[in-house]
Amino acid sequence: MIGSHHFTGRSRAPAAHKRGAKIVALVPARNEGAKIAFCLRALAQVADAIVYLDDCSDDDTPAIVESGAAQCRVARIIRNAHWHRDEPRDRNALLEAGRAVGGTHFIVIDADEAFTANCVEGGFLRDRILALQPGDRLALTWIQLWRSTAHYRFDQSVWTFDCRPFVFCDDGRCAYASAFIHTPRVPLSLRGRVRKLGGYSHGVMHFQFVNWRNLLVKQAWYRCLEHVRDPQVPAAEINARYAPSKDETALGVRPVPAEWLAGYPFFDREVMDARETWREAQVLGWFGQHGRAFFRDLDIWDIEWPPERAVIRLAGELPQLPMEPGHARDDVAT
Repeated sequence: MIGSHHFTGRSRAPAAHKRGAKIVALVPARNEGAKIAFCLRALAQVADAIVYLDDCSDDDTPAIVESGAAQCRVARIIRNAHWHRDEPRDRNALLEAGRAVGGTHFIVIDADEAFTANCVEGGFLRDRILALQPGDRLALTWIQLWRSTAHYRFDQSVWTFDCRPFVFCDDGRCAYASAFIHTPRVPLSLRGRVRKLGGYSHGVMHFQFVNWRNLLVKQAWYRCLEHVRDPQVPAAEINARYAPSKDETALGVRPVPAEWLAGYPFFDREVMDARETWREAQVLGWFGQHGRAFFRDLDIWDIEWPPERAVIRLAGELPQLPMEPGHARDDVAT
């Protein structure tokens, strides 16, 4: 299993690049102790440096990041003091820190994602990133590994041929602005070209759908979070927003090509399929605060939630939902 003691060996050094350019990966995460080591090691094959933002993890994620900081070139660690989901705040904090460490080109990726391993070979992805001019974006296919790490979704759904920007070249002025969640990966104010690396030869693998129960809990968590933060939004609107994530109508899958993972000898399939508990614990905490009836119209009841009076210890004490936003603090990783 990948963990705080599994950053063995050195990460491959990125190939030489044009003078003055620096590729920095921006990674936000909360309670991703199982996956974060793989995420950072894979990114270190492409990026010159990584800036990590920890959104109040209460597992071993921060310790794992710190243990692998030198090997994976983690140049800055940002820690939020209090949990209050605010994606544009966090994205802007990451971007500012990335600029402070000299970044000119930025990769924006989550802890449950990784470039296909063949992107690393021969500087394939680095060359395309460094060819971007200020304001340009690079879009790649977002590949959904489906119910296992052996298959990916390929059908007529929204999850197929979904090509979106994960990389941009800084224009020095751009910033993030959006609602508190679902902030675009790259700032919408960028005005350069969008260069596409479409198709399925290369792309960004997304591990969200590998463990189906984790997926159901995560989607329930999002629905509940939106309902708690803004109870005036109709439940039907919230349900419609997240419906595609569980829709397997006319499902089609294809085998994952060997080259997508063969270049990552540190990849552990069991890690991606491990059960997560913190979101379930938080949903149960909200049930306790607001009552289950408050959430009855949300499409979250395809999960067997524990009974009302059960004593739940899924991830330590049930986390509460702060009503006021916290502030970020920067720490330099050594």
